[in-house]
Amino acid sequence: MSSSGGKAGGGHERDLRIEKLQRLRDLGAVPYPYRFRRTHSISEAIDAGEDGAAAEQTITLAGRIMALRKHGHTSFGNVKDHTGTIQFYIRDDEVDEKELAVFSLIDVGDFIGVSGVLFRTRTGELTIRVKELEILSKALLPLPEKFHGLQDKELRYRHRYVDLIVNDDVMQVFVMRSRIIETIRRFLIEHGFLEVETPILQPVYGGAMARPFVTAHNALGVDLYLRIADE
Repeated sequence: MSSSGGKAGGGHERDLRIEKLQRLRDLGAVPYPYRFRRTHSISEAIDAGEDGAAAEQTITLAGRIMALRKHGHTSFGNVKDHTGTIQFYIRDDEVDEKELAVFSLIDVGDFIGVSGVLFRTRTGELTIRVKELEILSKALLPLPEKFHGLQDKELRYRHRYVDLIVNDDVMQVFVMRSRIIETIRRFLIEHGFLEVETPILQPVYGGAMARPFVTAHNALGVDLYLRIADE
């Protein structure tokens, strides 16, 4: 999903990624594997690196590539899961030939699984030095251009999944809302309340003075109204 460039540009990018998808299959890679086992979430890997518990220990993690920087025979990138983001580092002579070929076909937005050891770069950034790499999901549409991000409100609301991927503050709002509702629900259940669900669409609207949303149920041949209040 690109925030600019129009349909034609997005279509061209999608065609290129579909071509890479086929090339991955030609290499014998499985671009959408059934399972991948990780040893750490990214936040767990960062914690292990901070307290020194992961020294010389092989870490296996998975996430979506959010940035990719290739410099000759070395590459840096950032991989992100639901817990955080960490930098990864790949040297051409430290992964096997097939994995190197797979990596050459990987784009920003793809999901990968990596195994390696943690170290700090000269700038002090905690980084995973990749020894093994696997494609977990090939993305067929690009993420919004990083510098400008996803700013168009209509695009953000119509493509909420992209908004959640690229805007961490929006994601945190969704996470916080979910945890607040979970806490309220758990408190009420622990105090003897019973949760029941009321119909979302009702034949007769009520519960408030607001003008209800109305829709037609084609199979039943009746008009139904969106509930106004949950009580």
